[in-house]
Amino acid sequence: MVVLYSAVLLGILGLASGLFLAFTASKFAVKEDPRVKLAEVALPGINCGACGFPGCSGFAKAYVEGKVQKEGCIPGKRSGVPEKLEAIMKTSQEKILAVWEESGEDAEKALEKLLSSSGAPQKPASKKPTRPSPEEVAKYKGMLKDNDKAQLIYGALPNIDCGLCGHPGCAAFALKVAAGEEKPEKCVPGMRQNIPDKIIKIEKMSPEEVKKLLNETTGDPKQIKEKLGG
Repeated sequence: MVVLYSAVLLGILGLASGLFLAFTASKFAVKEDPRVKLAEVALPGINCGACGFPGCSGFAKAYVEGKVQKEGCIPGKRSGVPEKLEAIMKTSQEKILAVWEESGEDAEKALEKLLSSSGAPQKPASKKPTRPSPEEVAKYKGMLKDNDKAQLIYGALPNIDCGLCGHPGCAAFALKVAAGEEKPEKCVPGMRQNIPDKIIKIEKMSPEEVKKLLNETTGDPKQIKEKLGG
């Protein structure tokens, strides 16, 4: 009987503790500013790092906190991201919260409603860029081994395979640049890292110099970037 009472008592205490923890978690939970979520879905969502942050969520938070400018998302300039971000920040907190709740806290739906009612001029919606598949990336990486110049160019690139250049990964882009069929400036994240300048150095090298640098660095992207200046 004593064992039964003890078990019941422990059960009651456990239930009470659980209810108390649930109450305090709900009462004192810090809710994220919905503007951060709205800003995040307004961005391309490819986490290219061209803004200086490791991902779009970091940039969105920094923008809402007033730490970066709306033009900081380089690939987003083509798809009206600055205008969308500005519309978010110009909307009152009350309206933001109302739209957020009406949309069931669905950020994409909330942003669409907000933009349609803001009256701000918007660029036509464009399809968000998508990253190439691992199979595509691997295919073009395999093609680098027979092209010394393309290998060096690949080493100079960010190697994040964001696809913003319009090609399926950095290896595919490197092959195009090496063949003279693409411009280094099309690497959007690379603009921040002076990658076009590094590629120009490679293009000025003789085949022997390219081979020598490739051997010295063993094709390691980090070493290639250091050798090319940064």
